[in-house]
Amino acid sequence: MIKEPQLRKQVDDEPVRDERTVSGARWEQVGTGETLTTETTLKNSKGEVIPLAQAQCILEHYKSLVLSMKGEQVDKKKVQYFIVNPDGSTGDQVAPYPPTERIRVVDSPSEVAEQGDGYWVSSTVLGEFLIHEEYELPAADPRNDAKLFKEAEDAAKRDEVVVTTFSNGGFTQYYGFLVPLFKDGKFVWVLKISDKKVEYRCLRDVPAPSPIPFREVKTLETLPPIQALLTVPTAKKKA
Repeated sequence: MIKEPQLRKQVDDEPVRDERTVSGARWEQVGTGETLTTETTLKNSKGEVIPLAQAQCILEHYKSLVLSMKGEQVDKKKVQYFIVNPDGSTGDQVAPYPPTERIRVVDSPSEVAEQGDGYWVSSTVLGEFLIHEEYELPAADPRNDAKLFKEAEDAAKRDEVVVTTFSNGGFTQYYGFLVPLFKDGKFVWVLKISDKKVEYRCLRDVPAPSPIPFREVKTLETLPPIQALLTVPTAKKKA
């Protein structure tokens, strides 16, 4: 559902590139794990020459650098990002998303002004998206537990969740769903993350009733009955 933008990086109208450089590395002999010294050839502690095919390089320290096309290091803060048009030309300049630090719930979609703003929707909307990450949101102040629980309880009664947008930074943005969770007599607010909407492509028209009765065959049961997984709530006694 979300397309990754094709971007071009420039500094002072000159293209730049990202490269990963190694500031420290070591070689080990395959099979023994012994550290090898590096000269023109690779040697072990006994001075024996070890073929390159029997060695592996272990990266100890590495970092990412922004380099010009001439190989000169460039300040990352000066990098500008531009959209690449379908014809390959340079389009508008764009900026990365800042990391989401808070979620503000508003009354209607028209009030959503910035990333992190969200509003209440029916919980059935979760079935339309493929959730790939979940984060528990601990309370910043335990003294707010009563308010958070009241909000979670009200949301559960309305069968609603909050939909918002979320980003860890960079040029990737996700949909976020703020969902109350109750388990083992406790509660927590959970942030569910998705960038994919479910699309069903094999839906068929409902056929007309068949005049010939269909003989059903019993299937092999390998899982416990689903009733065994459900806890039936006990009715509260009236005072």
